[in-house]
Amino acid sequence: MSQPTKTIAFFGATGGTALAALELSLRAGYNCSAIVRSADKLKEMLSKTTPTTNLRVIEGDALKPEPVREVLVDPSTGTVVDTIIYGLGARPTSLNPLTAKFLFPNICEDTTKVILSVLGELKPAVAPFICSVSTTGVSGSKDVPFFYGPLYHWMLKTPHDDKGKMEELVKGAGADGTFRGWTLVRPTLLTDGEATHGQVKAGYEGLEKSKDFGGQLTLAEGGNGWRSVNNNAIGYTISRKDVGAFIFEEAVVNGGSRFAAKTVTLTH
Repeated sequence: MSQPTKTIAFFGATGGTALAALELSLRAGYNCSAIVRSADKLKEMLSKTTPTTNLRVIEGDALKPEPVREVLVDPSTGTVVDTIIYGLGARPTSLNPLTAKFLFPNICEDTTKVILSVLGELKPAVAPFICSVSTTGVSGSKDVPFFYGPLYHWMLKTPHDDKGKMEELVKGAGADGTFRGWTLVRPTLLTDGEATHGQVKAGYEGLEKSKDFGGQLTLAEGGNGWRSVNNNAIGYTISRKDVGAFIFEEAVVNGGSRFAAKTVTLTH
């Protein structure tokens, strides 16, 4: 790959998927910024082999405009970053099937509104591209196995509703030009498994399976060798590292060109 020049802002960098994408981006030499509640926590989570020379960490709350503005603007140029990787999500405090509770149950909707508000004030000459992590099950049962129905539409209803509102905000902002483009990534249930290659399936409604349409980066280059399927990819689990690798290849390296304005499902 040629020497990267893009700037990427990360939201949710201490979560598994965005963290994996951040590490791959740093190893590839991209200039990255990340907004986190605890800089020490991010430092502890980053692999000791991941270079941090090109990492700018903003310690703050993504619900507040000032730190969001700081992570979105490259101080060396005064311009808005090229790409936003969004991986925030509600954290469970109780997963009792009858009384599931979540910390910051509206975190995706609320922080996306802050991002849009800040971008509206900044009015960048070139709007950023955004890749947001959502989840399968947001739009019904078309992209989930039958047996996941009760789990997704009952126990996880609150965070799924939040992800759905975030998706609509992203699509609307793409339509009005606040984002120059967008990709929504919907992984199935996430695991802490290791990165794989050639095991990830990716699809969206209307996509036809093709041996010529798939991941091109090797595992060493940060790819996961994803394969296309007909329409949505339906399965049970996928590792956070594999989701991060997909985001790295398609949103960072390829700039979202292959999945522009697409909602992509990912699974093993």
